[in-house]
Amino acid sequence: MTDADDITPDGKNPDGGLDAVRPPWGQLDDTLADGPSPADVPPAARQWLAQQRTMHGLLRALHTADPAAREARVAGILERIDEHERARHGRGRWLLAAAAALLLAVFGTWWSLPEHLPTAEAAVQRAAEQLARDVDRRFRVVASVATERSGELRRHELALVVRPGSRFRVDGKFSFGGLAFGQMHAGCDGDELWFTAGNGLFRHAGPVAERERLQQRLGEVLDVGYLDIEQLVRNLPADFELRVVGRQRDADGRNQLVIEAVSARADRGVKLRSARLECDEATGMVTRLDVECASGPAVRRIELQYLGEEPAGLVDYQRPW
Repeated sequence: MTDADDITPDGKNPDGGLDAVRPPWGQLDDTLADGPSPADVPPAARQWLAQQRTMHGLLRALHTADPAAREARVAGILERIDEHERARHGRGRWLLAAAAALLLAVFGTWWSLPEHLPTAEAAVQRAAEQLARDVDRRFRVVASVATERSGELRRHELALVVRPGSRFRVDGKFSFGGLAFGQMHAGCDGDELWFTAGNGLFRHAGPVAERERLQQRLGEVLDVGYLDIEQLVRNLPADFELRVVGRQRDADGRNQLVIEAVSARADRGVKLRSARLECDEATGMVTRLDVECASGPAVRRIELQYLGEEPAGLVDYQRPW
């Protein structure tokens, strides 16, 4: 822009331009006036005044506070902040939901899994306590003798009823010393051990303390000592290494704990070598008991399957003669 000293008396600079106007038109360059220019502006000054007002209008628009624009800018900034917060909280909610789903999956799976298996000793102790209840219990017994060379030699199915106090009664077909007999009955009332066979033709009774001598008469199929199930189960922790090998369901859908007992003694003079128990987890009762014992070169196996309680007063454990 040209300084005032360069303006000629006729309002022109030495180059003949219209960069400046002498009073009274110079005050028209009032950029704060938003209205139209006065009508009496000389034609020679109109272009210059228009340029001046345009320039100062641009400068004012750039630097003058604009409340509406400022409010719009602030609103836009706040909206972007809100969007950021919503996105951040949305990610937080997603992470929270993901964490909750993970916890549900982990703990839900844990809750659906079977509870921790009890120790074998605790399960056997619980089974012994159940067997100690003063009630009659019925078992199905399968007794067999086998050798490695000849395979299974004899197999007998027997009916057994037991009651705590070394009381039992077993009925079925037995063999004695290689001779096969008809129906045979044996029992113990807690004090006296007895058996009878051949419609009473063969019979014997004696104190429980003479069990070994009676066992010789019974032959090698059944060891009456294993018919005292309560005492047998109670003695397992002292004589065997016990371990829980798993859990399974029976035909009624009830959980059964499977326990194996293996003799801790390595010598082959041990008669009872191993046992396998299945115990009802809800009641603790032994539902199946399989034992294996040595009998010279043969192996004797006795399998007992629990059938349930017997009504009181129906079973007589005393000798029938």
